[in-house]
Amino acid sequence: MSEEASGTQVADGTSVEQGAQTDQPQTFIDADGKFTAGWKEHYVPEELRSDKVFETFDDVRGSLKMLGSLQKMIGKKGVVVPGEASPPSEWDNFHRELGRPDTKDLYKMKVPDDLAEIYDKSFMAEARDIFFDSGFNQKQVDMLMALEEKRTRAGMKAQSEAEVLAKLEMENTLKEKWGQDYEARLQRANRIIAENTNSPEEKEALLDVIGNNPIVGDFLANVSTKFQEHRIISDPEQIAGMIPSEALTEAKKIESTPGFVLPDEKGQFLKDTNRPEYERLEKERTKFYELANVQPG
Repeated sequence: MSEEASGTQVADGTSVEQGAQTDQPQTFIDADGKFTAGWKEHYVPEELRSDKVFETFDDVRGSLKMLGSLQKMIGKKGVVVPGEASPPSEWDNFHRELGRPDTKDLYKMKVPDDLAEIYDKSFMAEARDIFFDSGFNQKQVDMLMALEEKRTRAGMKAQSEAEVLAKLEMENTLKEKWGQDYEARLQRANRIIAENTNSPEEKEALLDVIGNNPIVGDFLANVSTKFQEHRIISDPEQIAGMIPSEALTEAKKIESTPGFVLPDEKGQFLKDTNRPEYERLEKERTKFYELANVQPG
């Protein structure tokens, strides 16, 4: 066999020895862009070859179309969660995609008027910081604020009921100790406070002390009694000395308490929201009606 016959002619007319490698790379794509046998083993990493996605196309055009579709789905249907080592900018983008506002001041957080002293500016600023740093969106903030308001109102109701119960216990303790002198001694204690305080705030604070501490109430009543004995003060008119019209007026005042007879501004009744306070007012109203010699309407 001649030297020319032993070689293989290539495109440029030159010849090479059989078995010798050309400079052309091996390919698994034909002239029409179709993948040929062995393309997965050559192009796809071994750990990914079993994925179903590689069975949805068989040419270059199909693979590029699939890539573009996946990219659109990532942009519209989901977000990539940053890792622990991700920079702050990636976390900001992630929270923004989930609905967090661009700045914490954009959170809408309306405070009920009756809770303004509790949810003051300091509280709201701290809450906004926490919500923003946690990546909360407006809907999540609304839910948390509603839950916080519910918790606060429940606490306020429990505290109010506890205070009423404490006053009722104080009243029962003093009534047991003072007996028939209860009304007169209580008025004397209140008079000592009223005539020796410089502001309504001082008066209310001391009256609260009497309402919660029978020892203080007893002490002031004793002081008042000593003053009376030494003619420093005269005994005030006892409640039993009320004329019927005055007693009836006091009974009507109790009935005008929001929620006692008619529902309050929220449509609630006192007997449902604060039972101890309702029972205390009901007891006082009955006493005034008895003094007025009139049956409750």
